[in-house]
Formats: sequence, C-alpha cells, structure tokens
Amino acid sequence: MFASIDSNKITFFAPVFEGVKYRHAKPVGDYAERFLAAIPKDIGPTVFCCNCVHNFVYGALEGRGTGSLQGPMTFGEIAYQLLNQTLVHVTVSKRK
Repeated sequence: MFASIDSNKITFFAPVFEGVKYRHAKPVGDYAERFLAAIPKDIGPTVFCCNCVHNFVYGALEGRGTGSLQGPMTFGEIAYQLLNQTLVHVTVSKRK
C-alpha cells in the first residue's frame, strides 16, 4: 500500500524487496462488506486476535463489530514481516 505519492517519490507502508515484482491488486468491490462477510462466524474460543489498522479504515469498522475476533488494531505484522490488511487469531482446541 502506498503511504504517499508525489512527483518524484513513492513511499510504501510496508518494505519492498529487491527482485520481487509488485502489482496493484484487483478491486474487490465493497471492501467493508467483503471483509465482514469473510470473518468466520463460529471459530471457537479465541485466545488472541490482532487486526491490521488498514482493515479498520478500509473496512469501515468504526462502531461495527467483528464477531468473536476482537483485539488490538495495529499494523499487519506477522513474524516480523509487515503484511498489510491482515487479521490474525489464535484458538485453542482439544486434540482429537
């Protein structure tokens, strides 16, 4: 995602890597509707959940809920790698 664009420089929210080809994602229509529809309805007890702040903004989540997936909004970093627009949750279940 672009943080800013001016005539001489593009600044990204996430790091870019040499040798990797990047492209614009295809439009998804109503992002807020698609995001909320993709959240699982019954995933069991959630121990921890962290949601990317971009989902909050582009998903129009102000004043709306995300079901049982509740937790801090932050940048979408997983294992020290910034992956924008992520939602991560941890659940614990009995072994079968």
